[in-house]
Amino acid sequence: MLLKIGELSKRTGVTIRALRHYDEIGLLSPSARSEGGFRLYGPDDVGKLYRIQALIRLNLSLTEIQQLLTVGGAAFPDVVEKQIVFLNHQISHAAALRDHLTELQSRHRQSSALAMDDWLGALAQMSAVSRYFNDDERDALATQRASVKAPGGDEKAALVAALQRFMTQGVAADSDDAQELGYRWIQLLMKEVGGDEGLLMKYYAMQWNEESLQMLSGIDHSGMTYISHAMAYRRLKLYAKYCSRGEIEILRHHYVRCTTSWPPLIAAIRSHMAEGTEPDDPDMQRLAKEWTQLESRKVGGAPGLAAKLQHAFTQEPALRFGSGIDEPFLDYLNKALQALQKKTINNKTRAAP
Repeated sequence: MLLKIGELSKRTGVTIRALRHYDEIGLLSPSARSEGGFRLYGPDDVGKLYRIQALIRLNLSLTEIQQLLTVGGAAFPDVVEKQIVFLNHQISHAAALRDHLTELQSRHRQSSALAMDDWLGALAQMSAVSRYFNDDERDALATQRASVKAPGGDEKAALVAALQRFMTQGVAADSDDAQELGYRWIQLLMKEVGGDEGLLMKYYAMQWNEESLQMLSGIDHSGMTYISHAMAYRRLKLYAKYCSRGEIEILRHHYVRCTTSWPPLIAAIRSHMAEGTEPDDPDMQRLAKEWTQLESRKVGGAPGLAAKLQHAFTQEPALRFGSGIDEPFLDYLNKALQALQKKTINNKTRAAP
């Protein structure tokens, strides 16, 4: 079956002007002409037009498309596969935008009318997500959020409102209510990231670094610190099974104060792990050294206490929940720490008389 240019335009939605332009530049010339000289398009022409339109949606120029079609690099299955990937990204980005707007809607219901800064914050969040998460991670987040039916914007908004109320009223971070709030917050975030500790740390880094997101979410540095301290006190209850009362008092003073220092360090190490950085790389060794220093600070230099905490950490899943630390992370970190220890020993040996 052959179609005239008008019929092809009507059935495909591609304008006659565009089809004529494609013919003029040699991108898509009709297979035949009628006796009156009218363009006639066959099945192969329609297939090629599909490939052209699909490649245009991938933001390629007509020149780039022509080069691809000339060298045979735009076979039908390849173009369809690329378009599916492209559409999946569009779907995930649309889902992310929907989530942002849902969150704004929840805030609107719980408070007064939204100011311009709120909308600017929403736009900033859309931009920030692209800086902290790659396409696959954004797709995973969108898919996970769509599959989680129970938690939603209303629950998050309620937790934010409770957090702000606790802080305004001076509710201590070590109180049972604050600890429960902190745990519910981590639970919600873990559901949103599908239990992926690495994505959780990226989310933390984004929230900590981006002031516009703090404005949008209602959780700034002080709010994140409050949640971190509440979770630290909650974990101390678990550590109490492995430590003496005196040691717990040491931890209440030093361990809790260090809590906000861990997520950025864990996120930096996970970034190197994802990039395939060797454990003995200088940049990774710098982070390993920072890790050992922070380990010493959190126990106030008390001998043997760090070992007790490490043992408890391996025994209690609740201590690892929402920490950003999983088995691959520990394996990578231990290799870096071993390399650091070996380097330290070698340096001492060289320095010895």
